[in-house]
Amino acid sequence: MTETPGRRTTVTFQDIDVTATKDRLWHVEAAGRSAEAAFLDQAVELVLPRLSYEERDTLVIRLLTATATATKQRR
Repeated sequence: MTETPGRRTTVTFQDIDVTATKDRLWHVEAAGRSAEAAFLDQAVELVLPRLSYEERDTLVIRLLTATATATKQRR
């Protein structure tokens, strides 16, 4: 798990590095694809459409947890 400035978080999920950045929209990059959406789960679905609901929920929770942890560490 890597945190970088600008609310950008990277986690490894099923051997794929998934990077999420929160500005006005969520920007998600994974497996050579990228997408932007108002909500994190929508962006993840656009980038990794073959994930099951459970897998997507797990990934979203990991990304949100990593983002929250990074935000707390910067304070």
